[in-house]
Amino acid sequence: MIKLHHLENSRSVRILWVLEELGIEYELKTYKRLPSGLAPPELKAVDPLGHAPILEDDGHTVAESGAIIEYLVEKYGGGKYTNSDDAFWKHYIEGSLMPFCVFKLVLSKGIESIPWYLRSVLAVVPRAILSQWVDPNLNNAVEIVDKQLKGKQGWAVGGDVDGNPTIADFMLGFTIDVLAFGGRLEHVGEGIKSYAERLQSYPSYKKAIEKSGNYRYKASL
Repeated sequence: MIKLHHLENSRSVRILWVLEELGIEYELKTYKRLPSGLAPPELKAVDPLGHAPILEDDGHTVAESGAIIEYLVEKYGGGKYTNSDDAFWKHYIEGSLMPFCVFKLVLSKGIESIPWYLRSVLAVVPRAILSQWVDPNLNNAVEIVDKQLKGKQGWAVGGDVDGNPTIADFMLGFTIDVLAFGGRLEHVGEGIKSYAERLQSYPSYKKAIEKSGNYRYKASL
């Protein structure tokens, strides 16, 4: 049986969605984050870096969410859940969008952790990095996603021939939740907001969220 090592509020929600969408039987091992927000040390027994998701399938171990999604779709998808435009979005999401989401989160959390009476001095550099580099790049990256989703009533690249979500959606889901409901963006475009709300109403995604633990990026539905 497949076993998924899942970290709460992480990209491994993507894999939960794929497993639920494909109707695959699996065992779920959930790890809670430490008060610091870091992954617990127990994950290092599974992965040397202590990262999730990690998928085990018949003695075969797969790491990295993009690789796991491709593995599951190829092995269990029956030729469905793919679109010719998936490749670009798979790499764009992880290569151009998620790094700036992470930079924004880390720097913002760092500023918030500084005592208020020292913040005006110690936060000068991280605030400058945010305003001059992270925010402009993040906003540009987000705008491209919003334009792709704006006006759509379905999946990010149109779905597969049967109207199912594809790899682009599986990769995009968690990132969209962070953008729409993470509270780190001053403005969320209508394309992203509409897609995020539709996604969290979609049956297999709702199941994935329910099983994922204390999920913090929920729509107010």
